Amino acid sequence: MSSRAFPSENRAEPPLDDSRYDSAISRPRYVVLQSLVGVMLAYQLLSGGELLSSQLTSDVMLGGLAALVLCLLLVPIPILQSSWFSGALIGIDTLFVTATIYLSGNARSDLYLSYFLLMLIAASVRRLSHVIAFSLLLCAGYGFTLYQGVVQTGSLTVGHLLGVPVLLVMAIFYGLALQTIGAERQQKSLLMESVETLKETEQALQASRDQLEARIKALKGDLSRANEHVRQEQQERQGLEKQLLEAQKMEAIGRVAGGIANELNHLVSVIGRQTGVVLSSLKAGDPLYRPVDDIFRSGGQAAALTAQLSGLGLHDGHFRQVLSVKAVLEEIRGVIRGLLPAPIELDLVIDNAPMDVEVDREGLEQILLHLAVNAREAMPLGGRLRIEAKPLQETVSASGKGRHQSMVLIQVSDTGSGMSLETQSHMFEPFFSTKEMNVGLGLTAVYGIVKQSAGQVDVVSQPGQGTVVRVVLPCAPQGRPLTPSLQPQVSAKGQETVLLVDANEIDRKLALSTLLRHRYQVLEASSSVEALLLTQQHPGAVHVTVSDLMMPEIGGRDLATRLLAQHPMMKPLFVSGYDDEAMVSHRLNPKYLLRRPYRQTGLVEKVRELLDA
Repeated sequence: MSSRAFPSENRAEPPLDDSRYDSAISRPRYVVLQSLVGVMLAYQLLSGGELLSSQLTSDVMLGGLAALVLCLLLVPIPILQSSWFSGALIGIDTLFVTATIYLSGNARSDLYLSYFLLMLIAASVRRLSHVIAFSLLLCAGYGFTLYQGVVQTGSLTVGHLLGVPVLLVMAIFYGLALQTIGAERQQKSLLMESVETLKETEQALQASRDQLEARIKALKGDLSRANEHVRQEQQERQGLEKQLLEAQKMEAIGRVAGGIANELNHLVSVIGRQTGVVLSSLKAGDPLYRPVDDIFRSGGQAAALTAQLSGLGLHDGHFRQVLSVKAVLEEIRGVIRGLLPAPIELDLVIDNAPMDVEVDREGLEQILLHLAVNAREAMPLGGRLRIEAKPLQETVSASGKGRHQSMVLIQVSDTGSGMSLETQSHMFEPFFSTKEMNVGLGLTAVYGIVKQSAGQVDVVSQPGQGTVVRVVLPCAPQGRPLTPSLQPQVSAKGQETVLLVDANEIDRKLALSTLLRHRYQVLEASSSVEALLLTQQHPGAVHVTVSDLMMPEIGGRDLATRLLAQHPMMKPLFVSGYDDEAMVSHRLNPKYLLRRPYRQTGLVEKVRELLDA
């Protein structure tokens, strides 16, 4: 704070005349002086022989003089010390002196002239000692005049001598009164100066207080911003630590899952090959045929699970493409709508701003489908699924400096049952699911795809209040061209129909989206029985059938056999987790085999290959 010069509180007061204190009129001085005036006037009235009035008038005046002394004894101190009281008392005494001089028969011009000269001296001279000195000179002059009168007349009366002490007493009265008035005026002037000084001091203090308050407010603002900065950094650090822990956990789980998948794949391949050898030596009616076939089917299910574990690492940087999020959402809108029952409302809110990201298209579609299925499961009685996409600016800390990075936000929110904190803490782990029939790899795949795309995924949910999943992906570098969503070399050449049979809903919808985007007509079925009903109702030809080799009720081979009776030109394509060697042992041509895990580009290429064969 800037220093300011304040008036000193111990400011030295200007010295006052000592006579102010010595001559300050107090009650005893008033009483003594007034008693002297009263005694001298009473003496004049009582000793004068030639009174011009009656005895009653003299008695009234004597009573008035006594009452005036009594009043001085009883009057309150504040009134006694006020400036107007001295003037009033002098005025009353002047009346008494004038009346006494007149009534005693000594009203002469020299006495009145001396009296009024005394009043002029007292009015013009401020110090009491000066008043007394001038009064003595005036009395000496009056005495000289009186002496000349005595010499001329040869006689001396009481009234002649009375003028001298009366003049002295009245001079003292006048001096004290005027000095008291001057002292009070001086005191008032000093008080006014003190008041002005205090006002200036108050203004200076007010200005200093305002400056101090402004400084405190600024310091509070700085402190608040610093606290906010520390809080943000702490939250960012906690978020980074949490992400690091999640990444380390998921990396460890991925390594374990990958190792298990490799070992299981080896064992499943052995099962597939050996069951093929055994089944080739058995007839269909042999009692061992069905148990061995069950072993083969169970191995096929294990191979499918192994394929899911292996498929978690398919969406790495090798398959990234520059895509428009807006275009992908518009193309997959119908597929997402097909996942939802009628009571669930779908609301897509897509910003018109450019939103290009570098990500695997199949991975992005898989994220959207998995989140849509999870939202559907949380709304069994219906609700609203809202998918929003918009650009986002995020501050990224690097080397202690913040920089803005362009991001794309994909937010999927539902009005479902929500999740507890315990569920949220495990939702991205493999095989964790709240549904008994769900193996629980969907959200694990979502987490892996987002992290491999240098993005972030956050979940906000409370029981009974729905769930919001925020997927943030970095924008593609400027100048990178968009990857075409359609590959002309594998697209349909005319009205070619593909029968798609898959019990796994997500895999089926991904394949459906890819085939529709490449302009194929698709018949979608979740089981062999449903596939047979669809083909019976379909008026045209079926050119390719894509189905699992291992399916309940009717297997892929049996389904293909039945469909070939209706559509002799149909080409079957079997999907299995077994390797080619195992399929050969089961007398299956690898030409008609698509091994799990597979990419959608591999599917359309295989379909095109069969159609062109």
